[in-house]
Amino acid sequence: MSRPRQSEPQGQVMPTAAEESAALRDDWMHGGHLVLVADPDPSDHAAIHAWILDVIEGGGGDPDHDGIRDLIYHSLNFDIPFQATERVRQSLIATVRARLQAPASRQGR
Repeated sequence: MSRPRQSEPQGQVMPTAAEESAALRDDWMHGGHLVLVADPDPSDHAAIHAWILDVIEGGGGDPDHDGIRDLIYHSLNFDIPFQATERVRQSLIATVRARLQAPASRQGR
């Protein structure tokens, strides 16, 4: 039996990667529409939403997986004013759009 991972001084058990993914997925399912609503082009929001869920669940095979997860997490931080996270949300949406277009541009060669 393995010992639980522990954080630094407090000795609290740190969440597992699966628990973190489940929490992020839940946050995205409940708040992702708020991240996307400010974007002026809703035509691909369904694809963006699906791609983000895939990344959260460990899919996508993106080499910047951790960076994208950070963008998702920070775009969902509603504890600070919504305007303060505007750049993060824009960066997330632009990154996902680029990833969605990349396979299509490779197939068009």
